[in-house]
Amino acid sequence: MMPPRLRPRSRIAALLLLGAMALAGACRDAERPVERRRAGAETPDSGGTAVLAMQNDMERPMPILASTTVDAGLEEMMYMGLLRVVWRDGRLVYQTSEENPMAMAWLYEYLPPDSTALRFRLRSDLLWSDGTPITAHDVVWTYRTVADPRAASAYQSVTAQLDSVAAENDSTVVFHFQRRYPEMLFDTGVNIAPRHIFEGTAPAQLRTHRSITDPADGNLVVSGPFQIGSWQQGRQITLVRNPRFRVQPYLDAIVIRVIPEPTTRLVELQTGGVDMVHNVVYDQIPQLRARAPDVRFERQEKRSVEYIAYNPRTVAAFADPEVRRALGLAIDVQGILRALQMEEWAVPAGGPYPPIFRDLYDPERMAPLPHDPEQARRILEAKGWRDSDGDGILERGGRPLRFTLLTNAGNQRRADVSQILQQQWRQIGADVRLQQLETNTFFTRLYGRNFEAALSGWTVELSPNLTGIWGKDVTFNIVGYENPEATALMEQALAQPTRERALPFWQSAAERIVADQPYTWLYYHDQVSAVNERLRGMRVDSYSAFQNVWEWWIPADRQRGGVAAAPQQ
Repeated sequence: MMPPRLRPRSRIAALLLLGAMALAGACRDAERPVERRRAGAETPDSGGTAVLAMQNDMERPMPILASTTVDAGLEEMMYMGLLRVVWRDGRLVYQTSEENPMAMAWLYEYLPPDSTALRFRLRSDLLWSDGTPITAHDVVWTYRTVADPRAASAYQSVTAQLDSVAAENDSTVVFHFQRRYPEMLFDTGVNIAPRHIFEGTAPAQLRTHRSITDPADGNLVVSGPFQIGSWQQGRQITLVRNPRFRVQPYLDAIVIRVIPEPTTRLVELQTGGVDMVHNVVYDQIPQLRARAPDVRFERQEKRSVEYIAYNPRTVAAFADPEVRRALGLAIDVQGILRALQMEEWAVPAGGPYPPIFRDLYDPERMAPLPHDPEQARRILEAKGWRDSDGDGILERGGRPLRFTLLTNAGNQRRADVSQILQQQWRQIGADVRLQQLETNTFFTRLYGRNFEAALSGWTVELSPNLTGIWGKDVTFNIVGYENPEATALMEQALAQPTRERALPFWQSAAERIVADQPYTWLYYHDQVSAVNERLRGMRVDSYSAFQNVWEWWIPADRQRGGVAAAPQQ
């Protein structure tokens, strides 16, 4: 979930999803250089170009505006935040600039008397890619814009507890919250945008700003290790070094090829046309293992969830949680995982928290629905659904149990799952039509609640906070879910001073949501990247596959070149 957060991104991630935060303690050494991590005993070589294959093109890879997986990945390569995070022992650990060059702040501290304010001290040597100094005023502008409803940021929810953000000077910024709560650091994790570029643009017009619509040749001003050198829409994005990032990447460039067809991505990997396929199709993995011994598999473990969303505003039957439960009981999730060769990479899901949350996940309270079509039929019959004309489709009050299941085109896994769902629902008397939409159109329909049922997924936010998806009137609450008990429990969780005291409230809120079955949660699955062994230095975990791109490298004797740098501004 991203914050869908201020992230929509399911605090959503979904979705999904935030450009990085976190920290385990305050660091006070402002200018100590970051030590590069090295892959094993090897000494990284500089130079070369890594070529990645992705299914979809970018839309708006900028803090505040990013809302797709591709945009989120690019944002992570190009923008810094106050802090950065790593995923360690089932929870986020926050890092300052001493530990991670993608962090702007060298120190953060809770302020007396009640710790409702957070002060960050920024490095004084940071520059935007156009040479303008990065200051606390950029942070203030970013958060004020995120909080502005006119900007329609997917991250707006992270400002829900924020009273104000103020710059004490160019290198010091203070966040004032309404109260002390466990997710204060998390909610300061939005990547920072350049105020001097966007401040003259009305919030509602940011999406049409020239640097967003024409980001190539350095027009999109960034703070991270790479910037956009060129963009052939629908075909290829070329990222080149940002010469003003304080730790220069080993790679000269990263080329992202947009290849919608999974088989073509596989062929390109096997023949050396690309070095990495992000989100490889699971049933292709056995073939890769057999035919491509120089390919390894990197996984973001169980952070992604696939679900079916039921929209009660467009299908009256979906207003009844028992009908939604019956539809879920009809589904053989384990059979789907077997059929799609996903058993190594996925587990059935039963609620909003995946197993990677070691202190939140409860296998009993969030147990997946069993496959029980007989019980599904009994529930529907008890609710007055009958096949009165013998056509195999249930009706009630003269209206058939009929709806359209939307998903996004180009995702073969979801296309296959849709067909299985259609068959299994037909067995309990539901008539389901299938429709695939172009990806951007699909998500526009989803976020606009203009659908009947949808097969989609979130990249789960690595915070316990459920309000980014299940809070009232947030972007990612695509089914318009409201339950006063769940809302009260979430508010109680946010009112606790520590994570440990908040956890029981989050668990109870999740249990209440699961009881209502606004979704059928299908499975938690790994995002698997297939990577040619020549691309080294990657650090992949549940947090991200792109968290340390400045450390990626290719041995000198295996490099490709030929990518020009972006012009200095």
